[in-house]
Amino acid sequence: MKRFFFSDEAGIQLDPTIAAQWAPRGCQPLLPSDSTRERVNLCGIVDINTMDAIVQRIPKGNAESFISIMDLIKESYHSYSRISLYVDNAKWHKAKLVKEYLSQQETIELNFFPPYSPELNPTEWEWHELRRQATHTRRFQSDDECWQTIQTHFETRKGKNKHKLCQLI
Repeated sequence: MKRFFFSDEAGIQLDPTIAAQWAPRGCQPLLPSDSTRERVNLCGIVDINTMDAIVQRIPKGNAESFISIMDLIKESYHSYSRISLYVDNAKWHKAKLVKEYLSQQETIELNFFPPYSPELNPTEWEWHELRRQATHTRRFQSDDECWQTIQTHFETRKGKNKHKLCQLI
């Protein structure tokens, strides 16, 4: 039996990002910022069958982190003999280490989106919704506070990915 997943990496800054927001006429909203450039790095996986998104914290976007995510997928969905994973063209997805990993196992088949086509990936929609609903214009005091907000957001979105591909199933 085969299962389809989509994956993407993202980083959420601890400092607020500017986004449209309501304010009384003549009142400019203030966004406090430390300009630290600290961020929480994430890898998201969307299960096309359930429309659920799984999010994992990663040290950074690289081949090692991506391999650990593929291991997580294999462990979590061990009852499936084939897993088709769709990703963008980030350099670490095509790294020698990833190719070696894929050649030593038969479960995960890696597929690539066409270049510069984030609109095809349901995980990108999850990042959009995370930022819109939970992290834009918000300043986090710590990476743990940011990570807790991210986890809470995804707990409330189980089965709610509205991306066009998820609607086809």
